[in-house]
Amino acid sequence: MLMRKLTEGEERLLKKFVTNLYGPVYFIHSLPEFIIPPINSKVSRKDTSWRLNILESLTSGDLDINDFLTTSEIPMDVAIKKAKAFHEKWVEKFGHSSIAEQNLMHLCIEDTSRYLSGDIELMNKRPSFIEWSQRYQRPTRDRFIIPPELDDYPDLKGKFIKVWNISFDAYETLVAELTEFLKSTVERNEHESDKAYINRISKIAFEDARYALLLSAKTSFAVALNALDLQDIIRKLQSHGTKEAEILAENIINEAEKIAPSMMRHLSPSKYQLAVNKDMEKIAKGYNFNDDSETSDVELIDYTGKNGEMTFLDILSMHILFSYTGKPIDGIIKTVKALSREEKAYIVESAASKMDQFDHLIEPFRAVRYKFQLKVSEAAWHQLLRHRMINFNAYKPTVENGYTVPPNVEKAGCVDVLKKAIDESEKLYMELSEKLPNVCHYVVTNAHRRIVLMDADLWAFDHFANLRCTPEAQWDIRSISYKMLDLIKEQTPEVSKFLARRKQS
Repeated sequence: MLMRKLTEGEERLLKKFVTNLYGPVYFIHSLPEFIIPPINSKVSRKDTSWRLNILESLTSGDLDINDFLTTSEIPMDVAIKKAKAFHEKWVEKFGHSSIAEQNLMHLCIEDTSRYLSGDIELMNKRPSFIEWSQRYQRPTRDRFIIPPELDDYPDLKGKFIKVWNISFDAYETLVAELTEFLKSTVERNEHESDKAYINRISKIAFEDARYALLLSAKTSFAVALNALDLQDIIRKLQSHGTKEAEILAENIINEAEKIAPSMMRHLSPSKYQLAVNKDMEKIAKGYNFNDDSETSDVELIDYTGKNGEMTFLDILSMHILFSYTGKPIDGIIKTVKALSREEKAYIVESAASKMDQFDHLIEPFRAVRYKFQLKVSEAAWHQLLRHRMINFNAYKPTVENGYTVPPNVEKAGCVDVLKKAIDESEKLYMELSEKLPNVCHYVVTNAHRRIVLMDADLWAFDHFANLRCTPEAQWDIRSISYKMLDLIKEQTPEVSKFLARRKQS
């Protein structure tokens, strides 16, 4: 992300609120909580460091931040020593390590790979992420990670850089070709200026062109999390198996100790964490799996009540009645089993009938679940990860499951441009998988697909579908969402009336 040289005055000001002025990893601190979300929200659509966004907020005149700040003249090293002593006495000696859950932290990580950023979002479900978006911003040729492992393999490093440049050439060609194509197919809005029109169709162009880019492309993200979850992520980074993750873990520890020194404990991965991934991959490779059968992109492989004595409708209506009577569950089960299908459907429909487009379902809807197998592009996968209430299981990025071609790329006659980038990616992937298996995942493109298991309760799926089954959603994830929605409506039609209720414009 863009970070310019600061003036002395800007450095003095910014030092009060970030742990590192120029490095890629730092924490935001000492700011009122209400100002941090707006600062973070700019990043997905603005290619500047969070630090510059903080400066803008402090100096733009929109907000006199001094009204909300407290200052201290205590030197940082003295403050750290006092904090350690305080926590040693009142936290560690009393055994209350869970107090770390109360320590809210705002971590910013700039210029890490999309490969690693996606894995980090799976390391712990509780933190809240916001990421630099390839949908809204154009990457540049110099913004990619060269895995440090390649430093000892100059020939492979040269091939890696070459394949990145081929993928970026394809990206730039696709942006240009798609922009021209869209000029002939996308109508100008009434009173829309030339600049606004070009900006609008250019966004569509580079949103689709990004399918040619590798997962080594740089991204940046901010995460709000507590210290206990940060400890967990640090341990998992150290057992990730890549040097990029090891370096990032070290940088996070160094910065976190500046603002929460007593919380930076229990950071070494356990023997289990260091061994389990390798052990399970070794065991899995010992089996032969029949993967010849053609599978659809979206399959509903299980749902509550599919094979049990009680149906989906039984279980959902049972939980609703229990929540509003508090009667013993055995009696409620007997009552529900005696009801007609229409009566149970009435209970479910009544529990959702007055919902507005921005409402959430009541808690009993968490009692029923759906499990899907999805075959999705890496571009769509990084959007799925935003849904923190949904459980995902996924293997590492691979080239073995085919790839997705954006419809506009096909309509514009540019499939061969994308295909060239994919072919070069796959050749290098195969070579790296034999020589440096932990590095091969960096050369997978955004177009390549991975197979994902998605397990969501009805409450979480309702939220997901309400966001993703709209014209504003990106076409790839919108298509996946509608396929899931159709399968749910087919198997459990009683919930079809309220799902995806957000206005379609």
